[in-house]
Amino acid sequence: MTPGRFSLICIRVILLNSLMFGTALAGFFGNDDKGKSGLDFTAGYDINTVTTMSGRVVSRPYSGEKENVIIEIKSGNESLNISIGPGSYWEKKGIAINVNDDLSVKGSKAQGKDGKSYVLAQKLVNKTTGAQIDLRNDKGEPVWSGRNSSTTGMGSPVGGMRNQGGGMMRSGGGRRGR
Repeated sequence: MTPGRFSLICIRVILLNSLMFGTALAGFFGNDDKGKSGLDFTAGYDINTVTTMSGRVVSRPYSGEKENVIIEIKSGNESLNISIGPGSYWEKKGIAINVNDDLSVKGSKAQGKDGKSYVLAQKLVNKTTGAQIDLRNDKGEPVWSGRNSSTTGMGSPVGGMRNQGGGMMRSGGGRRGR
């Protein structure tokens, strides 16, 4: 083996080891974004992508990234993940959502890095129960931020918007509103 060929082989081995070591370190230090949406659920609302969609709830509301509650609905052939705000806010002010309820949602639609479609909800209507909730104003500012004093809040034809129990969170039933 010639000295030039030996050097070339050594350089390749060093480069390959460096690449593998760097990838291992990236995962070790938490830079693995696999399964993450890459969306900013609080400030990522884009008024240019606002749409209204309807669909049927296919799974119980669950806590997603950064404590945001997510509701998965099926609208035609499309699955949508509806971001309805932080769990702490939703437990106090939210409405009962159960599997097979028909929902209508107005909000900013976005595609996540994980390949899933998301809607950052502005207004949510449970067409099964008639309950509805405003989660953001027309500018997309969330009501839980404290900056949104112009939102009229919640209203329902049947005695208020607070969670009436049953099926709210993954733990098997929401808390009653205060």
